[in-house]
Amino acid sequence: MAKIHGSAGENALSKSWGKQETLIARIALIGCLAMFGCGILLGLSLTRNTLLAWIALAGMLVSGGIFVWLKRKVDSWMDRELREAHYWRRGAEGEKVIAEILETKLSDEYHVFHDVRFPGRKSNIDHIVVGPSGVFVLNTKNWRGTVGWDADGKTLIWNGEPDKWNSAKGAMADALDVHDKLRALLNRDVFVRPVLVFPLARVLPKLDTPVELQQDDYLVSKRLKYIDKRHALSEKEVDGIANALLALFRESV
Repeated sequence: MAKIHGSAGENALSKSWGKQETLIARIALIGCLAMFGCGILLGLSLTRNTLLAWIALAGMLVSGGIFVWLKRKVDSWMDRELREAHYWRRGAEGEKVIAEILETKLSDEYHVFHDVRFPGRKSNIDHIVVGPSGVFVLNTKNWRGTVGWDADGKTLIWNGEPDKWNSAKGAMADALDVHDKLRALLNRDVFVRPVLVFPLARVLPKLDTPVELQQDDYLVSKRLKYIDKRHALSEKEVDGIANALLALFRESV
């Protein structure tokens, strides 16, 4: 069993809960303000002062129009927030699936880091794997459908459309960040391979692309256990890289 550092999916779950908590808090605030305003208008409408009663009636009519407009805005906003919360929750589920595969199918020659956020980074890295076959930065995408590259191998295609999140670019940036931090700590260049992993999608692989695409069932056997002599690491090198990452990992906690 691989040596495990961290817990998968925590960042994504935190963002999902954060979206839901923000949604509930804002709905409660809007409801309180609406009840407060209605109470004032109702109180004015019951007064014996004719002018105030007419003002209250006009206020109710205006409030009705504002309510209809606001409801449309709030419905659109709620729908967006709920979609984002669902997106983050699904992302956490995908990370946990990949984490279980890494933890159970890799031997103790490998170190697996979950949910990594280095100092100075705004976003996390789903998984980093260090072992005899090299260093890999894994980003899990819990997409459905078909994923592949376009003809020139530069644009990621999901269900026939270009990926609007620029996931491949993000994976490259993550790998470069890990590479730069390891070079600063170890005073040597370490090749870091970016990999996008899809637990639910059908992957159409392509050779010689900057970012590798993998399905969950081939991830370990076809990629992480495959020894490429150009990037293979000795036991001493694996331990050195793992210790360097651990130092950064602990600093960010």
